[in-house]
Amino acid sequence: MDTGTREPKLATAEFSRDMVETMLAYFDAYADEGVLKVEVTSWGLWLPNKVTGGRQFLGLAKLPDCIKQ
Repeated sequence: MDTGTREPKLATAEFSRDMVETMLAYFDAYADEGVLKVEVTSWGLWLPNKVTGGRQFLGLAKLPDCIKQ
């Protein structure tokens, strides 16, 4: 059990296998100095494009509880 001081959690991201494979396939196109940034939104995970200023949808590993029926 961890009883030490912990920093507050800012976000949790969940990745499916195909999302990880997509990150690997496009790593060089989206990475900046060897680091891949992932934006976390309520609509899913996004890879920011440093060249165009836009972003590419990476995916949503599973539906949020509020959407599940």
